[in-house]
Amino acid sequence: MPRSGKSAYTAKRLTSARRMACPFTAGESAIALQSASADSRIEAVVAEAPFTSLSEASYDYTGIQKYPWLGKSLLAPGAWVMLARGEALSGFPSADVSPEKAVASRPFPVFLICEAEDTTLPCRHAEKIYAVATGPRVLWVVPEAYHTAALGYQPNEFKSRVLSFFADPAAAH
Repeated sequence: MPRSGKSAYTAKRLTSARRMACPFTAGESAIALQSASADSRIEAVVAEAPFTSLSEASYDYTGIQKYPWLGKSLLAPGAWVMLARGEALSGFPSADVSPEKAVASRPFPVFLICEAEDTTLPCRHAEKIYAVATGPRVLWVVPEAYHTAALGYQPNEFKSRVLSFFADPAAAH
């Protein structure tokens, strides 16, 4: 599936009545999960390197993408500035961006992919989303892979798992 880069997420039509989302970045994953919670036309979402909430992601980024505790303590003002600037630019509260809350609000199938060596958005984000998802769900932890690099590390496995999920998302477990 080609990457457009300009789209918020890529919707794949399996039939004229079925829509699935397969984003390529953490931000697109958040948008796809949020959108699916509000739009029942989106039947299922594959989300790679998702984050639980914008504030939690900002703490990871502010903590030099390695020490989230640092982003929540000594460098917390940097996270707050980043969130405030984002709110000013976007016109909506950053607290509204929470894939974790989104998957808990409507049962839809989710396939979460996290990379074991991801220090940008560690697997704890995907694990928390998985724990609260109310619909069918799958969590794949890709060994040795870094942020959004599952396709590069395990291309055949990635293709097989994503296509299997899209073939029957309700069977996810």
